[in-house]
Amino acid sequence: MRHAFGSSAPNLIDMPSLDHEFPLDLIRHAPDLAVRLLDHVSERPLPDFARVRCDSGDMTTTAPPELRADSVVVLEQDADPGEQSDAPVLAIVVECQNGYDQHKRFSWPAYVANLRARLGCPVILLALTPTEALARWCSTPIDLGGGYLVHRPLALGLSSLKPVTDPEEARAEPELAILAAAHNHVDDPTVLDALLPAFDSLDESKSTLYSDYVLAALPAAARKYLEDAVTAGTYEFKTDFVGRPFQEGKTEGKAESVLTILDARGIAVPEPVRERITSCTDPDELTLWLRRAITAATAADLFD
Repeated sequence: MRHAFGSSAPNLIDMPSLDHEFPLDLIRHAPDLAVRLLDHVSERPLPDFARVRCDSGDMTTTAPPELRADSVVVLEQDADPGEQSDAPVLAIVVECQNGYDQHKRFSWPAYVANLRARLGCPVILLALTPTEALARWCSTPIDLGGGYLVHRPLALGLSSLKPVTDPEEARAEPELAILAAAHNHVDDPTVLDALLPAFDSLDESKSTLYSDYVLAALPAAARKYLEDAVTAGTYEFKTDFVGRPFQEGKTEGKAESVLTILDARGIAVPEPVRERITSCTDPDELTLWLRRAITAATAADLFD
């Protein structure tokens, strides 16, 4: 369940972390990533489908309590002749779970039941976790009462994703390559070399946002390796814009990245804050604000 942030001092316990927000942003921009992640842990074949889309995460059917999933992805088949809309064949409730929360044992079955009633199709709950131990806890069957009805979530420890070392494979499935690298804190040059064509295969709006996330997640040595590869011309990007987030000292690009992350997370940026960000000429200070933007509850938190 998501928490609403007010203008008061942020509660550090409730602030969304990089591990929580990054996979969700990838899925919002590329919902088919949820299908590929599900395929990693599902023992059953997926139904035939023509397209994948994101849906509302609102699971509430009556008055409070409010139920809201992190993300919902729907697989659709083309409509039959005479039908007015495409038919959903499977829905995936994606939950990024970074800790042990017994309340989820009660809310997750409600997510599945309510979404199944709304869409009229099978529903699977997929929990994405930072560790395999937490994935095992999340995938423990949930007894809804007396053993007569049991809900079985699926869970994937993102640290178990195998980092991609083949540049062509990374180019073909860039979101999966980026997610695996970010959640394994890699410093293997072959993995980092594959990241560059992965970013290059994306459009500009995605590449700049994803690269900002990855730079914040990777170890310092890995960030330095990528920056050196760009500044030394080891890898030539299709456009300067794609390589921009990796370049040290590009203050204008870093200011844009700070604003891009805040905008992607739905955080309002008052004009005085925007002016302070865009007028800053200190690369180190902008780098600090860039990392804070990933978890900040308000724009003003960048400067605290």
